Amino acid sequence: MAKATLAEDTAQSIIQYILDNHLKPGDKLPTEPVFMEKLGVGRGTLREGIKLLAARNILDIRQGAGSYVSHQRGIPDDPLGLTFIEEDSKLIVDMLDVRLLFEPHVARLAAARAGEDEKAEIMAQAEEVERCIEAGESYVAADARFHRLIAEASGNKVFGNLTYILNTSIAQNIAITKDAQRDSNTIRYHRKIAQAIMDKQPDDAASYMNMHLQLLREFVREKMS
Repeated sequence: MAKATLAEDTAQSIIQYILDNHLKPGDKLPTEPVFMEKLGVGRGTLREGIKLLAARNILDIRQGAGSYVSHQRGIPDDPLGLTFIEEDSKLIVDMLDVRLLFEPHVARLAAARAGEDEKAEIMAQAEEVERCIEAGESYVAADARFHRLIAEASGNKVFGNLTYILNTSIAQNIAITKDAQRDSNTIRYHRKIAQAIMDKQPDDAASYMNMHLQLLREFVREKMS
């Protein structure tokens, strides 16, 4: 096995710093001078290490603002290899089938385990999706975050990452199912899911998530026919 370069060792040290300091997505890393002193490396080596982590979606480099822990959590841009699947509208149904296998259970766990801050954030995000829809704005990112917050509130870190990966399908889901009735049902079921989690009603949360995704799946199938 080839010996790691100094930049690779530095990248690993940065990862360890993130873990040791419990940094979360969106948190800012120390400035270059501070980090250079902490890690005992030069500016060039530090920057190379940061670039390696940015390429792995572990860090976001913001010009003039510094480096931040990425919301992508180190997950590749296309972990399912969808780029190499021929364009096929059935793929959207396939993705929804996968989501139906576990998202209702995720919602059940979130209702049982979510803390008060997590509940409030989920409810606020449901309201943000509603605001976007009523304002005629794109709600792709808001919708994805709603589902991701529920997964994170489940207490299962693997579910959180799986939901992030499957959120790559949400943009397609929304695009193909864009109509007033679909948007109205999104508002309705997001409210119900969020309220069930707020009220610690696991069965209701699972049931409403299942209804939400089943309804979306039916819309997609009708659009395809």
